[in-house]
Amino acid sequence: MTAILALALAASQPAWILTPDGLGPVKIGMSQAQVAKALGGTLTGDAIESDDICVEKDSSKLPGVGFMFEEKKLVRISLVPDSKIATLRGVRAGATAAKIRRAYPKGLLSEPNAYLERPAEYLTFWTVRGKKGVRFETDEKRQVYVIHAGTAAIQYIEGCA
Repeated sequence: MTAILALALAASQPAWILTPDGLGPVKIGMSQAQVAKALGGTLTGDAIESDDICVEKDSSKLPGVGFMFEEKKLVRISLVPDSKIATLRGVRAGATAAKIRRAYPKGLLSEPNAYLERPAEYLTFWTVRGKKGVRFETDEKRQVYVIHAGTAAIQYIEGCA
């Protein structure tokens, strides 16, 4: 009976897959209150700019996941290596650039990383060019150290700063 209950509970849990539209029950465009409710917890973090123009938050429910809000709406979700979450195409933080290229064989854009030497790069896949997509930041070892998904805010190099 316990195994059946465990399977039923697992089936009722949201799918934590990162897409340009959101992460599980968390959707791009939600307010901070809506995100907290969807996560079943609270968000922590402070406004980076005055009047809550840009806010970066974390949740104790999802280690390694960050949420960026602009003008009180969720615009970007970020994954770091602590996260166990993957993109819709199976890429996680820590993956190689080669894996990203295999997962996104068409339409992947490459740009030099602003702070790290080549071969570090930004690899961006737009579902709606310049408006909605996924960005992978890789280091000099060609490993992903952060993944962003959401609006054009995925291109911000320093978050809200």
